[in-house]
Amino acid sequence: MKRGPGARVRVAQLTGWMTLIAATACADFQADESDCELDVPLVRLPSELRETSGVSAGLRNPSLIWTHNDQGSGPILYALDRDGRIHARVEVNESNRDDWEDIARGRCELGACLYIAATGDNSERRDVISFYRLAEPEGEGEQTVDAERYRMVLPDGPRDIEAMYVLPTDQIFLVTKGRNHPVTVYRYPLPLRSEGTVTLVEVQQLTDGPVAAPRMRTGASATLDGGTVVIRTYQSLEFFDVTEGGVLVPTGEGPVDLRPLREAQGEGVAFGTDGEIILSSEGVGFGGASFAFLGLQSELSCSPN
Repeated sequence: MKRGPGARVRVAQLTGWMTLIAATACADFQADESDCELDVPLVRLPSELRETSGVSAGLRNPSLIWTHNDQGSGPILYALDRDGRIHARVEVNESNRDDWEDIARGRCELGACLYIAATGDNSERRDVISFYRLAEPEGEGEQTVDAERYRMVLPDGPRDIEAMYVLPTDQIFLVTKGRNHPVTVYRYPLPLRSEGTVTLVEVQQLTDGPVAAPRMRTGASATLDGGTVVIRTYQSLEFFDVTEGGVLVPTGEGPVDLRPLREAQGEGVAFGTDGEIILSSEGVGFGGASFAFLGLQSELSCSPN
C-alpha cells in the first residue's frame, strides 16, 4: 500500500520530535533508568480506569479519547477529554466480557467505527479470540450500544495479543506480544463475517524469537489513510511504512525511548491530530493510570554523565 500525501506530511511532522526523543534511546534497552526527562506531564486518570489498556482518538469528536479497562471490569468504553475527565460510559452489548486489550478507530459503512480487540491470553490457551466493531457512540452520558462480534483463530495456535490496528477499509491487523514466540503480524481475511470463525493469515514476523518483557508489544495504531503504523512496547515506540499486502517496513526513525516519561506500565498508543501521539498507561503500585500526549513541542532534558 502506498502512502498518500497526507501520510508523508504526517511523518514529516513527527520527524522533528522523534529525532529529539530518540537521542535518549539505548541500543539494547537495558533495564536501567534513563537520565533524561520529557517535559510532557502525565495526565492522571480516575481510579475506575486504573487498568486502562487500549486508547484511540475519536473520529466523530477528535477532542475526545476512547479507552477501556483490562479484563474483569465489564464491557465498558470510556470517552475522556485531554484532562482525563470522563464524558461518557458506554456499555457494549454482545460482549462476553473477555479480555479487552486494544481499541482502534476507522471509517466504515457506518460512518465512524471503533474496533475492540478481545484477544488477551497471558497463558496462551484460548482457541478462539474475537474483536468487536461498533459505530462510534456519542461521547456524552451513560448509554448502551450494540456491537458485532467477529471470532478468530490463529493458524499456528494460541498467542497472547495486545495490539491491533485498522487500515482502510475494515482491514484488521493484530500483533502478538512476543511472550513465547516471535512477534508476529496477522490480518483478518476480508470480508468481515460475524457468523462462524475465521482463520487469521500471517503477514510477517517482526522478531526472530520471543522478546524480553520490556520489548513485548502492547499497543498499535495506524494513520487514517493507512500509510503509517506505530507499535509500542512497555518502553518504546517504533514507526513503520505500510507496503503492498500490509507488510510493515521500519521508517528508520526510532525506536523512540519512552522511559523518560516514567509511565507506570505503558500499554496503549494512538495517532491523534496534527501528528500527535497519545499514550495510555495502566496503574501499578503507587503509580496511577495515565495518558500522555507527545507532539512537536515535546522537549527533552538530560542530566550530565
